[in-house]
Amino acid sequence: MKKLVALLFAIFILSSFMPVYGDQWKMFEHRYEYKLEDVLPAAKFVQKKGYWEGYKDNKLVGYVLISKEWTSRLIGYSGKHLETLIGIDTNNTITGVKLLFHSEPIVLIGLKEEHYLNFIKQYKGKSIKEPLSLGKEISIDAVTGATVTAVVQNSIILESARKVADAAGTLKAAKGKGQKISQKYSALSWDELKKAGALKNLLVTSKELGIEGEDAYLDLHVAVITPPSIGRNLLGDRYYNDVMTALRPGESAVAIFSKGKGSFKGTGFVRGGTFDRFNIEQGAKVFMFADRDYRVLSELNAKGAPSINEGGVFVIRDKEFDPAEPFKLNLLLPYRTSAVKKEFRSFSAEYKIPERFLE
Repeated sequence: MKKLVALLFAIFILSSFMPVYGDQWKMFEHRYEYKLEDVLPAAKFVQKKGYWEGYKDNKLVGYVLISKEWTSRLIGYSGKHLETLIGIDTNNTITGVKLLFHSEPIVLIGLKEEHYLNFIKQYKGKSIKEPLSLGKEISIDAVTGATVTAVVQNSIILESARKVADAAGTLKAAKGKGQKISQKYSALSWDELKKAGALKNLLVTSKELGIEGEDAYLDLHVAVITPPSIGRNLLGDRYYNDVMTALRPGESAVAIFSKGKGSFKGTGFVRGGTFDRFNIEQGAKVFMFADRDYRVLSELNAKGAPSINEGGVFVIRDKEFDPAEPFKLNLLLPYRTSAVKKEFRSFSAEYKIPERFLE
């Protein structure tokens, strides 16, 4: 009997730390009733393709959308999309946000439903032309135990609203030049890669996080590795060929690696399969990464390259990502201000493949 009890207890403990997918958390599903007026007070709505136009006194005042029409690929901890009703005015300011459906197991980590809903209320009055970074413009103090959910929800709201604004003509996304990655190869050392601009550095000091000391908390680099002159030199021939062979048409890959006592990967992806500390933003789109998009990178191949504490090669599977165009790496770092309180701060770095690595 004791052995049976011990076995059942072990199964319970293991299942508590397993990633959650599909219908495992169906018992936590919440669906809410809504009206379009909830996020945009208007007298009349006209259905368009994927959104509604809102009119008041025969004047166009804004737009309403349901996120699933625009960002269904973005899923939360439970493996399901966080369906969200979003309103924006003609000046690209968010007029309201309302959650329509979620199945996040937030109650398991001690959060109340009202905490999640209060987090969402912050977006009203914010401009979608601004970054809306977690830890800066958007506080996540109320949902500190659910960073995966917060990061995904933030990406859903920002990307969905920007896409509709682009479709409606109030916010024009930058169009690329249609350049292609050069397949030429030149042997380059670490210093030569840095001098050429193939690597982008993001340095976060302990002081910036309110931690005592002047040392580097996180010394991070990012690079698109698709060009052979960048990827082969950084990864070595064998690793580079393995990565490129596994890529499907239209997919891209970036290398992110760092030194310092901080971590850009965190542990959220171990529990829920999603990296919650960083994402890539390009135009109206936000690209997030899951554990299936990741390969461990433990050392660099380029001559003179430093040793690293952690690293990874991350695949961007969305074909709308253009590796030849500029993008932004967003980083969200947690830190403790006391034994019981944790805060977050966000950082970002702009990256562009230098012209010498393009056709």
